[in-house]
Parts: sequence; C-alpha cells; structure tokens
Amino acid sequence: MAPFNRWNSRQVMPRPEGIPARRRRPLAAALLVVILIFGAVVILVGRHCLPPGLLSRGMSGHFLNAVAVPGPDGGVRLWILSDGSFNYILRKETPGSISVARKCRFCKTWTYIYSPETKSLLAKFKTEYKTIILQSWMAYANGKIWVATNAYNENEPRIYAYSPEPPGRIEETPAIISRYPELASGLIKLRLVKDPDRLILDTKDGRVGLVLALGDEKIYASEADYQKATARDDEEQVTLFALAQEDSGPRKVLLRVTGPRGRVKESRLQLPIFNLKTLPPSERVTAEPAAPGRVYIEGVIIYQDADGCLVLHQDAAGQEANRLLTCIDARGNEKWTAGPAELFKEMIVDLDKNPLTNIFFMRADLDASRSGNLVLFQMRGIGVIGFDLATGQKLWEIRL
Repeated sequence: MAPFNRWNSRQVMPRPEGIPARRRRPLAAALLVVILIFGAVVILVGRHCLPPGLLSRGMSGHFLNAVAVPGPDGGVRLWILSDGSFNYILRKETPGSISVARKCRFCKTWTYIYSPETKSLLAKFKTEYKTIILQSWMAYANGKIWVATNAYNENEPRIYAYSPEPPGRIEETPAIISRYPELASGLIKLRLVKDPDRLILDTKDGRVGLVLALGDEKIYASEADYQKATARDDEEQVTLFALAQEDSGPRKVLLRVTGPRGRVKESRLQLPIFNLKTLPPSERVTAEPAAPGRVYIEGVIIYQDADGCLVLHQDAAGQEANRLLTCIDARGNEKWTAGPAELFKEMIVDLDKNPLTNIFFMRADLDASRSGNLVLFQMRGIGVIGFDLATGQKLWEIRL
C-alpha cells in the first residue's frame, strides 16, 4: 500500500478489486441545485406578482384571438386561440452569406374554453402543424366556432368548426370543402374578413376570391356577388360614426353621419367624410358633430353598432402618451373611458423606444367585439380584457 501523503489531498487509498470507481460530477450536481432553486423562486414570485388565478388557468402560448360564446347556464364562455409552438430564430452563416429564419418545434395551436365567471378552464383542443403558424383566426357564427389558418410553407390551409355545447370539434377541412363543388380541387390560400364574418378562399384549380359566408355557410363567386346577394335597401336611412380630422394633424372629431345606406357605406365617400370640407352636398349625406367639445388625438373607431361605438385614442400628441378607450352611445354622448391602468401596458405610446407603438402599426393587433353587455378588447400576442358595456367596469383580464 502506498504511503499516505497528507500534503497531497488528491491522493486516495487504493480501491479494492471488483469495486467500480465512483464518478464525481460536482458541476452537474451544482447546476441541478441552481435550476431547482431558480424554478422555486420563479413559482413563488409568480404567485405573488401575477394577477390572481393566472397560474391556475392552464393556458399558454402566444395569444391569437378570442370570441365570447353564450354558455348553457346563461353566462359567457370564452373560446381562446393561441399559438403553443416553441418558436425560435435560426441563424446560418456560410462563406459569403448569412440567413435568418423563424422556426418552430412542437408546432401547434391550442383552442381553449374558459369560464371567466368561475375562473376555470373547461376544455382544450390541440391542433398540430408542420411548421410555423403565421395567420390564424377565430370567429363565432351560425352557432359554431370557426378556426381558420392560412397556408405557409408545409402548412396547408385549414378550416375547423366546433360545437359550443357539448364542446368539441365537429368538422375539419376535408368535410367542410366537400360540401361545395367550387372547392373540390382543394385550397391554396384563405383569410378571414369580419363584419360579417366570411372566408376569402383561393383554390388549386385557379379560382380566386371565393367567399364562404360563415353566417349562412353559403359560397359566392366573388366579394361583389356576396355584397349584391346580401345587400339591404340602399335607400334606407342609416347613421354611422366617423372620425374627421380638424386640419391635417392628429386631432379628430367624432361625427354622426346620416344618409341612404348605399351612400354612407360607399367606399368612395370615406375620404370626404373624414374631411368635411370636401363632402359634396349632392350626396344626400349629412354629418353632425357627436360628443360636443371633444377631440380624439390619433383616434380610431375600433367597433360600432346600432348602440354606439368604441374610440381608441391618446391623452396627448407627441412621442410619449397613454392610450384611452372611450365608449360613445347612439346619441353621440360619452358613456365611459378606460384609462391606461385598465388597458394593456403594451399599448403605451413611446415612439423613441419603439416606433411600432404608433397606431398605424399597432392597429392590426387590436380588436374589439361585443356579446350582449360584455365588451371584448383584445391585443394579439398579449391577451383579452372584458368590460361591462353599461358602466365601463373592467371585469377581468387574461394574459397568455
């Protein structure tokens, strides 16, 4: 036996024959301890800092869309669509070139059914894809929940229909297109258009711009044919809200525009309505100020119906500002305004730090809808907020 040298701490006694050497992995053990501690800290901090119930909702992913659907108990159920893929950026460098591409692992969307009253997740459905999901929409029409995803790379266009009660997927793309001879060759492209909800479809046999109206599930050869078939009396007097610029700056005033339906909704009149000085008197259209004395900086109307409208605007012009959401009743009077504390913090205007906070860029990610006395205000990639239509009270906020 070799003598023990007390000055050499690495010297060990010889190992008896037949006993394997024990591998020491101090680095791996320490790393595991750090990971466990970090995970515990994240959970503890999350439970104290995140909104109540967020961790228990069981929903995840990149928020895409939400619709409110009447529940069997008279309440409201939220159907929420999210991109649950693991997305990442792949960068490749070769001599003389650099390529950057967005990729995903476990590519999928989640369709959740959530009860805001009980704060409980009722069901969820997974849809797997081959590659990244660029465009996907959800709509509630004709008693069904529709989910449509556009084609990209290896992903083919898809349409799904769900039943609200009992909750479940009732139709997929092959069954849906089989009902229409015009779609027999298959789909190559689709998109969803709202108010009313309809799918614009291109097919493999060269048909472009077919319209599938989700309200009655009829198909039309073009948008023009759809508008002609569904048009109401063009001479019927209607009143719509519009925003007009005072001059050429960000200040806008709200107008109640009245006239024959065919004139008020005609696209060539939109620009004159926005600038009253150019509105031809021969068009039989009148416009009167609503919300007297009010000016909406960088205002946009994000929703309107017969009972009023919702205006998104800023509390100041310039590089930094807060965004506000104001509800206007049918007579043109302000009912309530939700301030920055009630809205998503990502909506704050800070053009120096992020030019994309300009409403020109942000508008495509914002949407509002109504179900009875519930107003849904949502921001793509962030989540959805529920407001009481009558009072403006913030009922809940769901962030993914």
